[in-house]
Amino acid sequence: MIARLVFLALLCVIGVLWRIIGYWRRKAGDAAFEAARNTNSDEKRDRYCRLAVLAGHRDACRMFCFAHPDLFEDHPPLKPFKSRGIRMAFYGHYYPSRYSALLNDEQQAFCRSIYQFKEGEIHGIEFFKACMTALQADGKPFHIMFMPCSNWIKYDRRFKRIDWYIGKHRPELTSGLYDVDVFESRESLHEAKGSENRILERNYRIVGDIKGKEVIIIDDILTTGQSVADYKEEIERCGGKVVAAIFYGKTFSIPPLFLIKMRVRSIHISHAIERMVK
Repeated sequence: MIARLVFLALLCVIGVLWRIIGYWRRKAGDAAFEAARNTNSDEKRDRYCRLAVLAGHRDACRMFCFAHPDLFEDHPPLKPFKSRGIRMAFYGHYYPSRYSALLNDEQQAFCRSIYQFKEGEIHGIEFFKACMTALQADGKPFHIMFMPCSNWIKYDRRFKRIDWYIGKHRPELTSGLYDVDVFESRESLHEAKGSENRILERNYRIVGDIKGKEVIIIDDILTTGQSVADYKEEIERCGGKVVAAIFYGKTFSIPPLFLIKMRVRSIHISHAIERMVK
């Protein structure tokens, strides 16, 4: 009987200690995360962020992941890759607006530029030129077609300046801006709830003669690739041949948080070993 009471008392003590340790661990994680957010030094931001990750802070895991996309993304910007049977290239990583507070200034500025491009406030010519060069498509007679938007106004506003640039400065290319008739409005796929599982609703028809043309598709954001695959199918049904697609941004895929924690722990261990060796 006494042994059982002692055992129960020990369990209670262990439980209390576990809660106290967990409480102070969370406090340490919160403090390190706030320090990472408020410092102006990239080196300190990274160090504080790693400390917060080691303390189990979930947003710190995401912040570290965003700060080191090369550790977690298979495809870097301006490095062509193949997906859904299409050769693709993108200009930079896009992070959804709900994660804005976790991004550095450069990432926030790039995401703002994507929204500005979508609204027609900037022309996007730099991204077009950079992606065409990455695809080694310069100087070749491709037909450029643009991903239909949720309505005709957005479609024209978003892509008309690249269309102008092609007509004025790229004589080897042809623009297919007016090969597509966006005949009714639909819900924006990127803004729709559960959009990653949806297929592009066809609110357009291809009215231009694209038979025999080698086509490069332009779109603003690559997420799952379903929309561009659907558009490719329609282009090829009309006689064109899609050879590539380029995007202003690619939505960053956040890995499971435990993988981020494992990566940070491995970095922490490697740094500790380096200090011991020195």
